[in-house]
Amino acid sequence: MKKRILSGALALILTCLPLCGVKAGAIAIGGNVPEAMDEAAEILYDLGLFRGTGLRADGSPDFQLFEYATRGEAAAMLVRLMGAEREALSGGYDHPFLDAGWADAYVGYSYAAGISSGVSDTRFGTGERIDTAQFLTLALRALGYDEVDWRNPYPTADAVGLEYPEGECYRGTLAFICYSALFCQVKGTDQSLRQQLAAGGAIRDPYAGRTFGPATALVTTISAASEEELVARLSQALKGRCQGDISIEVPAGAEEAYLNYLGDHMDAFSEIHMLTGYMSHAGGLSVSAEYGDAQRVMAYLEGKRLSLSDDDAALLQEALRVHDVLVEDGMDDYRRVRAFHDYLVNHTVYGAGDRSYSAAGALLDGKAVCDGYAHAFDLLCYLSGIDCLKIAGTANGGGHAWNKVELDGVWYNVDVTWDDPVVIGGGDMLRYDYFLVSDETLARDHQWTAYSGQPDCPADYF
Repeated sequence: MKKRILSGALALILTCLPLCGVKAGAIAIGGNVPEAMDEAAEILYDLGLFRGTGLRADGSPDFQLFEYATRGEAAAMLVRLMGAEREALSGGYDHPFLDAGWADAYVGYSYAAGISSGVSDTRFGTGERIDTAQFLTLALRALGYDEVDWRNPYPTADAVGLEYPEGECYRGTLAFICYSALFCQVKGTDQSLRQQLAAGGAIRDPYAGRTFGPATALVTTISAASEEELVARLSQALKGRCQGDISIEVPAGAEEAYLNYLGDHMDAFSEIHMLTGYMSHAGGLSVSAEYGDAQRVMAYLEGKRLSLSDDDAALLQEALRVHDVLVEDGMDDYRRVRAFHDYLVNHTVYGAGDRSYSAAGALLDGKAVCDGYAHAFDLLCYLSGIDCLKIAGTANGGGHAWNKVELDGVWYNVDVTWDDPVVIGGGDMLRYDYFLVSDETLARDHQWTAYSGQPDCPADYF
């Protein structure tokens, strides 16, 4: 089993602000602000949430990302971010402003919604520049945070995980903030803004109409009064597949000890490859996770990621193909789980390779180690709406991974790897020695730590 690493010096890191004055973000690779803005703009353009100012010579949209952003552009972005553009353009909302111009519909809607006001009783200031604090305030209001001080919205933005470049407010700044807002939890709900927009049809969702799951609630903040509680609550939060930072409130002065405790209990977080933690200036901790490819695909289907790499997109398509070939109408969960188990045994060779620790290794390459088998099984179960977990432990003294799966309200262990005859004993016959077995049965040659919140498997399936 591949060992995950908690940043070795994390107890010495005193701030969660990386280079170039940019808040840590999913697309702020290496703190490269122009690159992050461009990527955000491209994704938002594809979703219909951002417009170009024209076309480049190659026919691609020209975003003019480093032109100063205006209040009119901000109003338009805000309305799109609220999923209300169609309503705004057809609603004919009244407003008192004489200078709305091209942004009249957007100004009218945002004014009627109580989101945005003018610079005077009769002027909206459509062509005037907007600053970062003002647009952050608007984005927070779109997320349901109405009581925000526009002069200092930064504490609220930090608390909800809304990321932003510092400095002048450009068109690229609007794109960056809007991209980040899509991953933030809408106040009073367990959904991200992206999920709400997709559900309302405001953005294109290629998988609309298909049921996946069980979906996990997005968690961005937790608190823990003990080290054991920290592990349990963080494990549950990571199952929510948060793509940004998770803020953690811990007892004052205990931050370093809690970080070290996490480093000693990484096997509790079996779905991730790496966990990075920091101590913040304001107190408490902040952690971010690097997820495996199966978890990234799940996050995408749940609206917590807006795009996939080419490799992850290929994995998703193959996983859907395999799932749809194996699953027949009327097939119960037991038969589905068995079909997934049998497919992976029959189509995967145990062995190390470039992607053998990932679901892609099992499903695309046909070659994987235990992590790859377990990630692939987890993904196929997810596509069928079956609750499944990847578990980390040891088997006969060596690092190992397998799954727990729920059928009819009861949890069972499934070790696809050890049911592969290539791994255990050779031959070509399907084995079910580790299929839907109890903790007691598995414990004959498997060892693991039973962390709080991890389901028990009380009996073998009969």
